[in-house]
Amino acid sequence: MSLTKSNISDVQFVKIRCNTDSQTCYFEAMGTMYAHPLDGDEPVHLFDFLGVDISRCVQDKTTLQWTLVSRKITLYLDPVTGEVLKQWYNPWSHETLNVMHRQYDYQEFPISHQIKADIAPEISAVSLDFNWKIPNLLAENPKFADYSPEKHIQSSDSYKFIFPTKLLIEETTKIESDRTVCLSYFRMGPWEPWMKMKGKPGFLVLNYTGAKTSDFGILNPILKTLISERMPLYMEAPAYRLDRAIATSWTRFEEQFDAYLRGEEFPLPAPIVDEPGLR
Repeated sequence: MSLTKSNISDVQFVKIRCNTDSQTCYFEAMGTMYAHPLDGDEPVHLFDFLGVDISRCVQDKTTLQWTLVSRKITLYLDPVTGEVLKQWYNPWSHETLNVMHRQYDYQEFPISHQIKADIAPEISAVSLDFNWKIPNLLAENPKFADYSPEKHIQSSDSYKFIFPTKLLIEETTKIESDRTVCLSYFRMGPWEPWMKMKGKPGFLVLNYTGAKTSDFGILNPILKTLISERMPLYMEAPAYRLDRAIATSWTRFEEQFDAYLRGEEFPLPAPIVDEPGLR
């Protein structure tokens, strides 16, 4: 049997991506980020990454629609030492900047009833590709002119979930063994606002890989300590869809700009709060 393209059901995808019992799962990931200037400068390996996606899949009992709800933390690491960066020297502007690590307290994704998959006898994969060009609201505010002056945010994101084919037919609500489902992620997108690139032509390339677990206790100690001591909200995924917009690097930068200018340590503390939602 060769590789074939086929549709899998939303329930099959939910079991691969999360669990059908709506319990929290974690995708821990590591990767790299490269700068690709378009004005003659050479590409540069800017950062390494360490991150975790904290997610669950919830189902509307009336419509039976499944939705992925999640939180995400991604830490920028020094590509030589592997240390979590607090400051970064911009080699183009020659400024030393406060590093705003990625800290998304809410994201959601509606899951289609049928999803295309590449099926092989032993290992299969689901690819999800997203291409965006949306207005950049930061560009409308003069105070962000040095940080994000581009009129549009244009990006391409590709997620690949790789898993044993047998999981598609097993009659279980969750995958019991850790690290069975792997993730490959690739992104091309604009400069992050905190990098203060002042409109320099170019883009970022991000590539990382990860694996799924249901056990918070086996996460990288850096992530586990950060969440336990500073960000307990991120211990669990949202319990339901929240009644607000999703977080992006651009919305976070606008909300946390004053803290960024003060040089506060990122990610900012995230205590447990009551979150009004669409139950």
